Amino acid sequence: MGQAVSIVTLKRFNYLPDCEQAKLLLDELSQQSIPDPRRHVDRPLILYGAGNLGRMAKQYFERIGIPIDAVVDKQAEQYRRDDFWTNTEIFHPDEVDINRRQQVLLAVCVANICYSELEQALVENGWHDVVHFYDIAEAYRDRHPLSNGWFCDELRQDDCESIYQVMQCWDDNASRAYHLQFIAWRHLRQDWLFSEAPMMTENRYLIPEVKSVLHDHEVFVDIGGHHGETSQLLLEAVDFNYEQLWLFEPDLSNLNQLKSRLAALTNLDNNKIHLDNHALGSKKSVSQFFDGAGYASQITMIGNKQVDVVPFDSLDIPVSFMKLHLEGTELDALQGAKHALLRYRPIVAMTSYHNQLGLYEMAQWLMETLSGYRFIYRMHSGCGTGAVIYAIPNERYCH
Repeated sequence: MGQAVSIVTLKRFNYLPDCEQAKLLLDELSQQSIPDPRRHVDRPLILYGAGNLGRMAKQYFERIGIPIDAVVDKQAEQYRRDDFWTNTEIFHPDEVDINRRQQVLLAVCVANICYSELEQALVENGWHDVVHFYDIAEAYRDRHPLSNGWFCDELRQDDCESIYQVMQCWDDNASRAYHLQFIAWRHLRQDWLFSEAPMMTENRYLIPEVKSVLHDHEVFVDIGGHHGETSQLLLEAVDFNYEQLWLFEPDLSNLNQLKSRLAALTNLDNNKIHLDNHALGSKKSVSQFFDGAGYASQITMIGNKQVDVVPFDSLDIPVSFMKLHLEGTELDALQGAKHALLRYRPIVAMTSYHNQLGLYEMAQWLMETLSGYRFIYRMHSGCGTGAVIYAIPNERYCH
């Protein structure tokens, strides 16, 4: 009936690949291709998952004018009491009859578990047409810039050569495994799971290799501060013993919620906190900005307002830890911070999953720019998202 069901392929590996094994696996990936996975909404739409991603999906569809029929979640009773979901029907999966399961498009709004296993279970339970929310979002990029579902249709020979050069520079085999996992999803929508490289859902930006070398005089710079969640985690990691915290957030709604979070932290020294609503880039300019989109607010040609962009180097901040989460403009912001990176040699934690620059160019730029650093790659969620590049100066390990 209707749209054919597409099951994402799952491949398991019981080892971590060294450089030569990584090259063979990369060659295997490059020799395959699949059709473009983008999907328009062509039947009644139900969301699967009412957590953070489900909330974002609801706001997303409201903004582009696509109605949601209902939400399905195993914790339906809990979410029915959530004011956010007022006027939205929420069902436990068992409450949806088989006929409805066969007639709707089910958009999966979960990214912290293995997608292929979840998709298989949903199909076996009678859901006929299952797709990840991010693949739907890709079909409407002319209306909304959310890019987490981007697709790499071809891995050319020069791409593979550059990717392999980057893979040789990762500090450990786990980084090579995560990098391959990322590419497998982006190019083939395959789940590649390495038994010794599990999804790291609990410690984004604060992996053990980073947390173990933090000190009590950090100058934290949070670029893409959102609601302040990451900044709070960073401060907690050093027991609120630090020199300065700088937060950059050009989205007004995000900035207001960020201020509220900071105000609730009674042990903060306001003299150490600096809030800035500039966007950061490689040069001073004015750019279009898509405002009011929560996590997805970003610089984009389809933006609904203008923001001032400045290079980080113009601000003269003695940064010791730099986190960047900018929905795709991370590399541009880094390039505007080159002088600070070379002078102050901070730890860098940078998301790298919002566009094709994440295949190798972001890591390549860091590796070519920063000498005497340890480079690590980790995946903190599934479906090709949550990829973070870590750069840690070697001298951090000498104290």
